[in-house]
Amino acid sequence: MNPLTRNLSFQISTVDIVRQSYRTQHLTNCNSVTSLHLPSSSSSSSSSSSSSSFAATLLRGRPLLYIRPQTPAAAAQRDQHRSMAAEDDRIAGIASAIRVIPDFPKPGILFQDITTLLLDPKAFKDTIDLFVERYKDKGISVVAGVEARGFIFGPPIALAIGAKFVPMRKPNKLPGDVISEEYSLEYGTDKIEMHVGAVQAGERALVIDDLIATGGTLCAAINLLERVGVNVVECACVIELPELKGRERLGDKPLFVLVSST
Repeated sequence: MNPLTRNLSFQISTVDIVRQSYRTQHLTNCNSVTSLHLPSSSSSSSSSSSSSSFAATLLRGRPLLYIRPQTPAAAAQRDQHRSMAAEDDRIAGIASAIRVIPDFPKPGILFQDITTLLLDPKAFKDTIDLFVERYKDKGISVVAGVEARGFIFGPPIALAIGAKFVPMRKPNKLPGDVISEEYSLEYGTDKIEMHVGAVQAGERALVIDDLIATGGTLCAAINLLERVGVNVVECACVIELPELKGRERLGDKPLFVLVSST
């Protein structure tokens, strides 16, 4: 086994790789690397079997990464974002207008703040336009916005596609008769409510929010609408946090997002 092959046996953590990328500025376009096939050797069988973690080496002075293959759903999501970014440079402007605030509302959280997006008229308009372009010909009669930021994006989309806007609110916020759906949180439960009679059986609905994390709120909104006979065509969000697997929680219900946080 030559010295280059022996160097491939060491392992480093994801954090080490990220730090290395900033230190050396060599790890450009790492997402394009899907696998690195290492030469097999009887003397290195034990080290090469530990492929569950990331490995790095130098080839012609540049580091390569071994990246574990993604699930089909994650790969489809990645391809969707790449395709959109390639076809429409508005996506880049929207992404750059979203501010990330660390340790809010508690330590360890990277908060995706869309208030800076709202301060940018072009980025805000592009966001609405992209959703309108997608849904204007889908026969949608209901845009259901999830409290609270779904109330920001939902109404202009509804007006543009000729649909009604239905607010999905937290408990005890709507006057009159309501129908509610309870859902689980990390600690305890919560619920969302909708006015009785706001939608009719057979209508086609879009559920919209600013962000999907674990997907619990969106699932509750879907269940609430489907209980009264509404056909939920799709869920739409500006931002997705894919590491929290909210898309998987939605099951076979389609989800459309503009920006995937990494």
